[in-house]
Amino acid sequence: MSKIAFVFPGQGSQSVGMGKDLADLPEARHVYDTFDHIVAAHLSQICFEGPEEELRRTLYTQPAILATSIAALELFRSRCDVKPHLLAGHSLGEYGALYAADVISLETAAQLVKRRSELMEAAPKGAMSAVLGLNGDQVDAIVNAYRHDSQAVIAVANYNTDSQIVISGAVAAVEQVSELLKSAGAKRVIPLPVGGAFHSPLMSPAAQSFTEYLSDFDFQNAQMPVVTNVDAALTTQGIDAQAKLSKQIDHSVCWTQTMTRMIREEGVDTVVEFGPGKVLTGMFKKMFPEVRLYNVLDVASLDATVVALQAAPVNV
Repeated sequence: MSKIAFVFPGQGSQSVGMGKDLADLPEARHVYDTFDHIVAAHLSQICFEGPEEELRRTLYTQPAILATSIAALELFRSRCDVKPHLLAGHSLGEYGALYAADVISLETAAQLVKRRSELMEAAPKGAMSAVLGLNGDQVDAIVNAYRHDSQAVIAVANYNTDSQIVISGAVAAVEQVSELLKSAGAKRVIPLPVGGAFHSPLMSPAAQSFTEYLSDFDFQNAQMPVVTNVDAALTTQGIDAQAKLSKQIDHSVCWTQTMTRMIREEGVDTVVEFGPGKVLTGMFKKMFPEVRLYNVLDVASLDATVVALQAAPVNV
């Protein structure tokens, strides 16, 4: 019998037009209407029509991706009774996972991502680069040595796969460490088109402010475990999920560890990604090619996933 996980993507998976055909259906339209009301009246318009430069602003990117992910999930739920054994989301996507686990409501998800995106957009500017061809230990060693010698602000932001790591920090530090990584054998180091140094100490003021904001909300215990970014641990207590959300802003995203936990330790063999793009299923495919992978990002992929899962023996 299969063991299934639902996952939700983070910033960078967006594209103009995402969710447009989903929003023709009432379950999804309700999600977009809620986000338009709470976040910005024109959020769904930015999602469906752009312009791209507006969609790429953190202020709109994060709620737009989350709205699309939850809309896809709600449409799936309306057509299929297959339930996950585990949930996870990459950075921003963790909010989708917590919603799916009934830890937070739709309205709370919209409120939280609105404040998160505001704080992260207003944080001190920095840079991020993707490192290809070195593993986490190799990148850690170079980043830690540079930081020790220079006292510069730089960190590993994302452990995406065993050969794709993202570094984040002050612009000069990211540029200099990028050269060190190339000298150490990185195949490529690619600057990312972001304005902030996400998941680095430059985000600590945002994390502190977000901690205060979170204190006004009630988090329920999860209906199924969420594998959380900061520690790749199975999290079920609402109070723990709440604390980890603010910590996540200025700490590394342990996605490689999350995937490994799901597949190697918890026995997941089927993964469904809800939301725009296929970034997360691409990461699973690279590290665990034996896993069955599905995406729900539009009506066609929704239909195909429902048919496939209903035909497969899933241990619910």
